[in-house]
Amino acid sequence: MFRLFAIFFLLTSLNSGSAQACGPDTPCRLGPEAEYRVSPPAGWDGKKPIGAFLFFHGHRSSAAEMAAYKELAEAVHALGFLFVAPQGVQESWSTPGSPGEGRRDELGYTKALLDDLTARYPIDPARIVASGFSQGASVVWEIACRGDARFSAFLPVAGVWWQPMPKTCTVSPKPLLHIHGTADTVMPMNGRNLRDRWKQGDVREAFATMRLAHACLGEPTRQQRRGPLTCTFNDTCGSGKSLVLCLHGGDHHTNPAWFMEIKDWLERVLAY
Repeated sequence: MFRLFAIFFLLTSLNSGSAQACGPDTPCRLGPEAEYRVSPPAGWDGKKPIGAFLFFHGHRSSAAEMAAYKELAEAVHALGFLFVAPQGVQESWSTPGSPGEGRRDELGYTKALLDDLTARYPIDPARIVASGFSQGASVVWEIACRGDARFSAFLPVAGVWWQPMPKTCTVSPKPLLHIHGTADTVMPMNGRNLRDRWKQGDVREAFATMRLAHACLGEPTRQQRRGPLTCTFNDTCGSGKSLVLCLHGGDHHTNPAWFMEIKDWLERVLAY
């Protein structure tokens, strides 16, 4: 069934996508319950190659809300990216182990989105970033481990895999920087049980799996303060890719200003 979803999304986007105008106020449609929104930086001519920054919304949110989130779009534009807001199903995402599991193949949806996006816009293939908040961050972790290899880097915020978490990853590791609040009670650092049916994953356990995927040796090597963020860097990974955990003392939220705090990291890992 998941494979059929992926094929349907792909064929729909290839057959009808590029002719349909879309943007921050009008969705780019891929098929039933499959769409996304796009916001280009002011002054971009529409022809020069540009990076794509996908931001997966949280639970009970939407692509429309993200497209209307002025501070977030402005931060992404300031980084030099096209801002892309994917749309979940029933205001959430169908990640393994979560309450929404089985509603849709999110990896197939993301592949179809990238196919459609790159058909519509001159996307720089070396600058495709996946970010997201809360349940949207769970999607980002899933993509980073088992998803589309076209992504260049990952910036999840306040969310990881749900249990049971992967023990190994199937795609080549890419740079990943995760941001989380130590006072988060919605998706706590060590996870939590939800209605005795589901369990959120542990952030440090997720990092242990990702360190294994990156072939990291020894303990994390250094810490660095980035505004309100305390970032721990893994600099001895056999993958040669950066793996970073940034913590703040706050609760379950996201802040577009954080992306500016790690701007130099993003520029370095994408080799601007």
